[in-house]
Amino acid sequence: MWFHNGPLDITVKRIPDEIYKVIKREAKEQGRSLNAEIIRTLEAEAVEIERRRNLGALRKKLDRFAQSLPALSNSAPLIHRDQDR
Repeated sequence: MWFHNGPLDITVKRIPDEIYKVIKREAKEQGRSLNAEIIRTLEAEAVEIERRRNLGALRKKLDRFAQSLPALSNSAPLIHRDQDR
């Protein structure tokens, strides 16, 4: 089994021109290198992926919790009784 600690170097090939232009422009506007902007973009996407994954787990927990609650009774008689006071 192989483990790696620390940053990795990767090569990305055949980046579509439009994606390259957007990332290059954003890097320039933010005063970052192209490499730093690509890393920032990947970090942001990784955070979003984890957020969606966690949201799915939270949704399942919420569904289980909602199913564990007792059924609500009809509150109309209580409202009418309160209005008659």
